[in-house]
Amino acid sequence: MLANFFGKSKPVNFVVLFALFLGYFFLSLFSKELSFNLVKELGWFLVVFSVYNFIIAKNLLTFDNSFAFLFFVILIGFFPDTIAINKTFYANLTVLLFLRKVYSLQSNKNIFHKLFDGGLWLGISFLIEPYTGLLIILFYLSIFLHQRFTYQTLSIPIIGLFGPVFLYYTYNFWYDEPERFSALFNWNFHPDLSFYSHQKSLFPILFIGFFLVASIFLKSPRAFSVKNKFRRNWILVLTQLTISSVILILVEDGSGSEFLYVFFPVSVIIANGIEFFQKKWYADAIITLFLIASFTVSAIM
Repeated sequence: MLANFFGKSKPVNFVVLFALFLGYFFLSLFSKELSFNLVKELGWFLVVFSVYNFIIAKNLLTFDNSFAFLFFVILIGFFPDTIAINKTFYANLTVLLFLRKVYSLQSNKNIFHKLFDGGLWLGISFLIEPYTGLLIILFYLSIFLHQRFTYQTLSIPIIGLFGPVFLYYTYNFWYDEPERFSALFNWNFHPDLSFYSHQKSLFPILFIGFFLVASIFLKSPRAFSVKNKFRRNWILVLTQLTISSVILILVEDGSGSEFLYVFFPVSVIIANGIEFFQKKWYADAIITLFLIASFTVSAIM
């Protein structure tokens, strides 16, 4: 029943999934102080959901269904600390806007605009969280897969990225605070991973990781067997998962909100794994298991 409902992409699905998010949101209130900021959180997450849904629907990263959006919301339930408006949230929002341009390069419409806008959003994201600069690799991989390398496609993203970074440099130079700009490049490659071994994070990581690896093994042979746009997008999604995982490890947050960095590729991959099952009751069982586990974790945390 669940597989049949979410197996189609309809406006009502967005409403149902936002209602599911509200369930996780209200469970998270037990560890928060009631204030007007909670309304702001709902508004900002509505923006995130709209951008996410647009990327999935516009670029056909899955079939015409709502599985990816469903698992994106469920992942939030597994990590309720991600329901917060902070530095990590804003970095992820700008990364999503950057991903709109990454995956839209499969279309030849307004290529130069997409290249500049993608670089611009990545530049803004870099100012918020410098480690997201690693996603420039994903951008050039998308150019390689969907377009071709020319002096224009190579240089325009750099120009877009350079704009906000240069403006930030001039701002700090004007106020005689060059150390703030220099701090963007002080990367720590020896992160503390103890947070991810805590019981709070270990069960969700192992649970989701199992289905993530299974989905990759189930979908990849079929995706790589045909030379089409989805094959190229699948390469991009797997690459994004790798880069986002590195960012997740490097970011010194420790609050749990940094898991947002991997939600996009993980949800898309698991959604593609769910699509693999011909018998709907398999998908129903997996979705039900995810829902029970996520609400249990969200209630306990």
